Amino acid sequence: MSLFLQLGFQGIALGMVYGLIALGFVIMFKGSHTFNFAHGEIVALGAYAVLALMAFMPWGLAFVMAAVIVVVLGVLIEAVFLRRMVGKSVTTVVLATLGISIMLHQAILMIWGVGTHGSAGPVGSGTVNVGSVVLPWSGIVTIGTSVVVLAGLAYFFQKTPYGLALRATASHQEAALAQGIDVRRMFALSWGLAAFLAVVAGVFLASFPRVVSPSLGIVALLAIPAIVIGGMDSLVGAIVGGLVVGLIQVMGSYYLSDIGGGRLHEVLPYIVMFAVLVVRPYGLFGSKSVERV
Repeated sequence: MSLFLQLGFQGIALGMVYGLIALGFVIMFKGSHTFNFAHGEIVALGAYAVLALMAFMPWGLAFVMAAVIVVVLGVLIEAVFLRRMVGKSVTTVVLATLGISIMLHQAILMIWGVGTHGSAGPVGSGTVNVGSVVLPWSGIVTIGTSVVVLAGLAYFFQKTPYGLALRATASHQEAALAQGIDVRRMFALSWGLAAFLAVVAGVFLASFPRVVSPSLGIVALLAIPAIVIGGMDSLVGAIVGGLVVGLIQVMGSYYLSDIGGGRLHEVLPYIVMFAVLVVRPYGLFGSKSVERV
């Protein structure tokens, strides 16, 4: 029982990270109607930026500076590339984000190389005992930080003028324009907000395991099953989908380690994703009118 609880805790911690990444995808999709395949590499870039800045300043300041840098980059990508493609076909925009993803990945390889680097997380590899259950500090901090970020997002969307404007834009762009909302500014805000979530997620994703590597961008794309499971246009669904994927991966890696050469847990999220698609093509919490790409 202790082992089951321990694995469940680790699955929730990993699932919260996937949930934050999925939130970034959903916010961009709702705010600018763009599915950004480059988001995974932005997650990786966030982790690398924190790691690089830690050599010159304390972790907290390194995180803030990295967040500013990556948010500015996200806004620039939207302004320079995606804004010029307004009115283009969905396929063209998706291919453009794939091209941006490849460019970011190659930039990471040129700057930091193909090897792995130390953790960019705020805590070490210590543990704390809760009865007979051993919980890693990294998981505790991951869950705690994720809850704080989610609470901040809820307040932003419900109580602030920009949050309400972003919700209005996501709901109906023409109506938002009629109310005097600067839709282009909302597009940029959605990308900036998603970039901030990418930095938070990148730091903690690098704790599973505790290394920063070029493969982080690919690992981050495991949030795609989370989005599909939860629903492309649902913020709540992104978190629920992330938790489902995290628990499936961690539990599967232990209990199904003798099946499929020990790699079945990497496929399970996609199996569950397809199962959900068969029953609810728009996801558990998504709207039926969502157009998938």
